[in-house]
Amino acid sequence: MEETVKIEEGEMGKGIRALWRHVKPFKRDLWILSALGLVSAAANGFVPYITGRFFDALILLSRGEVAASVWSLPLWGTLLIFWAITQIIANNIDWVMDRMRRRVDSQIHLAIQTHGLVHLFRLPLSFHKNAHIDGVLQKISNLGWRASAIMRMIVQFIPQLLSVLLGVILAASINGFLASVLLAGVLLYLILLSRVLRPSAAQDSAAHHVWNEEWNDAAEVVHQIESVKQAGAEEYEERNVREGFLVKTFDLWYRLERTWNNVSFYQRTIVFFTQLAVFIFSVKFVGSGVITVGELVALNGYALMFFGPFVALGHSWQVIQNGITSAAHAEKIFEEPEEIYAPKNAVAPETIRGTVEFKHVSFHYGESQPVVLSHINFSVSPGEIVAFVGESGVGKSTAISLISGYYFPMKGDVLIDDVDTRKWNLAALRKHIAVVPQEVALFNDTIKVNIKYGTPDATDQEVQHAAKEAHIAEFIATLPNGYDTMVGERGIKLSVGQKQRVSIARAILRNPSILILDEPTSALDAKTEQIITKALERLMKGRTTFIIAHRLSTVRKASKIFVFEKGKIVETGTHDELIAKKGGTYQNLYHYQIGLH
Repeated sequence: MEETVKIEEGEMGKGIRALWRHVKPFKRDLWILSALGLVSAAANGFVPYITGRFFDALILLSRGEVAASVWSLPLWGTLLIFWAITQIIANNIDWVMDRMRRRVDSQIHLAIQTHGLVHLFRLPLSFHKNAHIDGVLQKISNLGWRASAIMRMIVQFIPQLLSVLLGVILAASINGFLASVLLAGVLLYLILLSRVLRPSAAQDSAAHHVWNEEWNDAAEVVHQIESVKQAGAEEYEERNVREGFLVKTFDLWYRLERTWNNVSFYQRTIVFFTQLAVFIFSVKFVGSGVITVGELVALNGYALMFFGPFVALGHSWQVIQNGITSAAHAEKIFEEPEEIYAPKNAVAPETIRGTVEFKHVSFHYGESQPVVLSHINFSVSPGEIVAFVGESGVGKSTAISLISGYYFPMKGDVLIDDVDTRKWNLAALRKHIAVVPQEVALFNDTIKVNIKYGTPDATDQEVQHAAKEAHIAEFIATLPNGYDTMVGERGIKLSVGQKQRVSIARAILRNPSILILDEPTSALDAKTEQIITKALERLMKGRTTFIIAHRLSTVRKASKIFVFEKGKIVETGTHDELIAKKGGTYQNLYHYQIGLH
């Protein structure tokens, strides 16, 4: 348990530093809010004192005694004016602060979310492949609204604390003993609160950890809902969700809530007995002439004021603690290094020829991970069509990722137009590359927007031309809204073949020098495959094309075929040349596919 506490203490410090980094751009607004709050607090701090003196003045007036101020006004009238002025100042400042606070809260929240999303966009592909993105997004969202809530509480608490300090001074000027009673109650409450913070921090972190794990698991199930339904596993997943959230997470959160409920009970008890003691002693002192009735009113007003900020602190500490923990967890995301798009003296030509060369390339995804590519060498000329074939997991997709600069080789060099990919402006490089994947990623927007994705300045005429070339224009013409038809989330309203043709139209519009076809026809029926193949043949003309394929029938027209096996290129040649190699890897693959083995 001691080790856990130490870890949490470090986490809390990390969370506080992270919060400050995110809100630092708004420090000017926070200083203004704090200054306004201090003025409001000073005004409020005088209210009980003025109220007490006002009552004393009224008592003198009722006795027929003449009490005049320095302005020759009745004392009660002067005090009434002072009371009104302080209330007007406090109320108007509070109104201004409330408006400003709402604006700053929204700005902090949205700024953190925007910064988080932009950071995610700029993280390398490796991060997105390994992370639970739904959980990552949830952490960023939580950090946004919790950071704004914490800043709001702190800005409110500091002025309130000043009110307390001012109240201590004024209460002590009335009666030192009663002021010390108030301070004793406050100190007792703060001691209680401090004893709770350490264990509650550990409980809170544990609850966050379990909740994040359960959320990631549930999000993954939702994304795979089709497979869940196919397997008839709805009840199984329901049990997992209920067990995860309603049992595991609830148990941790309930224990945390129970801790704070206990604090609330003891807090109320301390406040009650402190205020009761002040009231009893002040009544006794009035009876013995030690203090006046007005001073009794003032002291009891301060008794009510003293505990307000500290009660609020205890009530709000959970929110603050949650926010700090959220910030610590989210900071791990913000610490992830962004992709370096433009190294020093980066190359970024407007046009490229499309030559690609691998020189002694080796690659693995981590120090402890197995080698994926080993000493790969090949060169591809502009406009050449080549194919990567081999079983799953032999390095074909990894080689393609290296061409796009998603990764860089551990050894060797990948050259595009004789320039190492490490020296390219990656954004510029990827503008010259288009990918037609097996599983097309469409966005919940119109067909036109999806075709234009990556080429936002394209005209409607250019979009329509691309659609025609991709053999999807006729289908679009049958839709009630044409190119303005919504495709649904992930393109769910379109068939696999239709989505594939939208992807091809997108590639045509991009007009790339290098084209990558990643199993584009593997999930299609024969008729749709024929249509897609015609569209692809048009797309490949004059472009350096890489075809990743398991179905060897799709690579017959490739000018060069590279056969991958265990991370190495074991054979190179045309379809006819490789078929002729008796006992070769390509020949064996081909015979398996046509049923000769």
